[in-house]
Amino acid sequence: MSTREPGTRWVPEWRYKPGPDVAFEAPAGLRHAQKMAKAVADAGLAAAAPGITEQQIELAVCEALEQQGAAGIWTITTVGLGENARICFPTHAPTTRAAAAQDVLMIDVHPITQQGFWGDCTRCKVIGDHPLATEALRDLEALHYEVLAQCRPGMPANELFGLCHSRLEAEGFVLLDLLANIGHSLTPGAAYLHNFIDAGNSTPMWGAWAVEPFAARGDIAVKVEDLVWFGRERCEIL
Repeated sequence: MSTREPGTRWVPEWRYKPGPDVAFEAPAGLRHAQKMAKAVADAGLAAAAPGITEQQIELAVCEALEQQGAAGIWTITTVGLGENARICFPTHAPTTRAAAAQDVLMIDVHPITQQGFWGDCTRCKVIGDHPLATEALRDLEALHYEVLAQCRPGMPANELFGLCHSRLEAEGFVLLDLLANIGHSLTPGAAYLHNFIDAGNSTPMWGAWAVEPFAARGDIAVKVEDLVWFGRERCEIL
């Protein structure tokens, strides 16, 4: 639980310390926030069908957020279909573009719990019979979890980037992120405080980091995102 003085905002009980004395385990509130994020992303994917628009999918996400008891979101819900799935950035809001019979849907959600914890999750779904897209998504997810298995407490962000980028290239993917990264730090009430997981950031990774490779193989764009807790002795995918 979190404590709050009357008339003030919620402050998560997350004794974040960006160093080797960080907590052994992720806070329960953060676990709840990420569980919520996954459920909300899944609800958006479940709404996908040929003819549905990005904005209609966003509404399904909003309904799921309300059902989950979210307090709000910390940045926009990103919904991309077809060509729009090649851009995942907070300046690109959902549009009236409708899903085709062969399409890829990408959803990036960012819930805030009533206690003030932040979640962050991206999932994709192939709509209809699209074998190349199905293969691309399967391959990206496989390499993503292969790379996450190599995470270790305090490793430099650029080392994790290098591991992931090498695997992307080996599988024929091209990184699509507009800022050339595969993720970012996530601290209580703030994202990006310790910058991004990119080639130039040597910051040791402690606490929560969102790992989100976003890449294309040919004209097919796919993305997956999970939170990883870099604890004192081990790493855990939340």
